Amino acid sequence: MTTLRVGPFLGANLALRPRLLPDGMGVMSLNHRSDQGDLRPWNVPLTVAAAGASTSTIHMLARDTTADSIVWLKWNTVVHAIRSYRSDDATKRTYYTGSGAPKVTDNIIGLDGSGSYPASYRDLGVPKPMTAPTLTQTTAGTGDDEERFYAYTYLTDWDEEGMPQIAGPITCKPGAVIAIGNLSLPPSGAGENRGINRIRIYRTVTGNDTSEFYFLRDITPATSTEDDGRATGTDVMPSAKYAVPPADLKCLTALWNGMAAGISGKAVRYCEINRLHAWPAAYETLCQDTPVALSAWAGNLLVTTTGRPRLVTGSVPEAMSDVPVEFVAANVSQRSAVAFGHGAVWASKDGLAYYGDAGPRFLTAKLLTLEQWRALNPESIVGAQWKGLYLGFYLDGATYKGFWIDPLAPENGIYFLSEGYRAVFYDELGEELYVLGADNNIKRWNGGAAKMTVSHKTKVYRLTAPADLALGQVIGDTYPVTLTVHRDGLSPYSITVVDGEPFWLHPGTLSTQYQFEFSTTGDALAAVFSDDMDEFART
Repeated sequence: MTTLRVGPFLGANLALRPRLLPDGMGVMSLNHRSDQGDLRPWNVPLTVAAAGASTSTIHMLARDTTADSIVWLKWNTVVHAIRSYRSDDATKRTYYTGSGAPKVTDNIIGLDGSGSYPASYRDLGVPKPMTAPTLTQTTAGTGDDEERFYAYTYLTDWDEEGMPQIAGPITCKPGAVIAIGNLSLPPSGAGENRGINRIRIYRTVTGNDTSEFYFLRDITPATSTEDDGRATGTDVMPSAKYAVPPADLKCLTALWNGMAAGISGKAVRYCEINRLHAWPAAYETLCQDTPVALSAWAGNLLVTTTGRPRLVTGSVPEAMSDVPVEFVAANVSQRSAVAFGHGAVWASKDGLAYYGDAGPRFLTAKLLTLEQWRALNPESIVGAQWKGLYLGFYLDGATYKGFWIDPLAPENGIYFLSEGYRAVFYDELGEELYVLGADNNIKRWNGGAAKMTVSHKTKVYRLTAPADLALGQVIGDTYPVTLTVHRDGLSPYSITVVDGEPFWLHPGTLSTQYQFEFSTTGDALAAVFSDDMDEFART
């Protein structure tokens, strides 16, 4: 008398022979949501908006509550976007890289009613004035000689300030009035849409730190000459090291303490704290290998590269430290990198890589052979997260398909998806994943009412003695369930199970190897198979 019990249902393991798999593991698991151990399908994604056929990036304009209306920003290139750090920002200012030089938009300049957003933007950063000012004494002073330096900067209507242009010293006596001339107009034309609306003048003050410049006055940009016939203020110029971000900056990533990071060439660059327009040239860490993607969590920034990853930590941008991670896992797909609260996941040529609290490892190492992993075209993977799971979407020919895996429990298997997506966005406020697929619609993952069809093919069960398991029962919440039985190389036998009552399978010859395949749009919890009615009744 022989009885087999099938369940719980875990994911797939293609690396081991089917006879060697642990109970619950299968050789195929498709559209299977297994967070409760049952055989349960995902809901189909729910369409929420349309996108163009050439859209490569979708990004939800920041919301302050889930009741806020959803506005989608869309680009035809791979873009990384973050929200302003300002607590008083009511315009949902959004900074982004990947669409030419770095840019910024908001719900005023970016939304024009056309539905194609961002409709407009500003080039990020405030440039240094082109010409040094001329200094001419117009009124003599009295007393001992002193040396003065002067500087001027550009400011925007968002109070963003740029790097100064400095002149001096000029020797004069206290009380002298100096004419400040040759002030250059802010740049204009293509690529210079920055919102500059004034010039700010500073000068040094005798008796104070001569390296500090003190506020003198603001003037209109059209003013080419001004004088310093007034007392200085107490505010010190903050922007001596500010710089426009590099034109090639990419992978813009929000960090901690009001910092942000991006990749420029072989360096990782950092902005001034709470100043996303200012990227001092000295604020960088250089990488031996070319940086590919950035992933930040809990005070850590992992830089995945064309070689070993690097781990960056620090509390201020001028003193960030990085160390190489002893883990050879080159990132082969920038868009595959996803940060979790405990670490980061990305695609390498040798497997799905992880680094974080659980240490460095390949999540797919014991689930897929190297050949099977590379057949998933890891260079094409677009990564996402959903409630702690890593979802990877890859190109199979011209069609996107997918898989998911739990980074903290990869031993539960890999789960495949019959449909994949070319762009994703994770809404942290609503804790929802949005995807963009072949029909060019933006959809909320698992948001629809209809169910996908879930399929699971079990391990090969090898009996100690031949038996004819002709009795079966599928225990579930909803039916029907299509069951296919494979045994000893015979032709598969299929039956549609319509309820939870026991049923007869087509009797066959005695077999020592059994494998079962289930397919349903409902929820199946377990199955039982036996060769004896009395023993079956006792299960």
